[in-house]
Amino acid sequence: MSKQTRKIQETKCTCVACGNVWFYGKEEVAEQTAQQIENLGNALSNCGKTMMCCSGCLPAIFIPEKQMTELADLDQCDRCGSKAVKKEIVVHHVE
Repeated sequence: MSKQTRKIQETKCTCVACGNVWFYGKEEVAEQTAQQIENLGNALSNCGKTMMCCSGCLPAIFIPEKQMTELADLDQCDRCGSKAVKKEIVVHHVE
């Protein structure tokens, strides 16, 4: 019986300034993209509320503000904050 191997592809980031190394995969990229889309929707909702208030619509005051989620930049060093990052694709073969 032969075992099948899976390939897991990650991005390896190395900070040029401090030497910190971190990895992220397609799940983190997809999660960040989904959060960016949700933030865009929240911003548009807040804009709509603001536009209603400009015309003097009193009930619009009671519409709650949608909160924006702060996103971590996958291409920025979390240790020193530098954006001078060297990236390479790493493939792991897992059984």
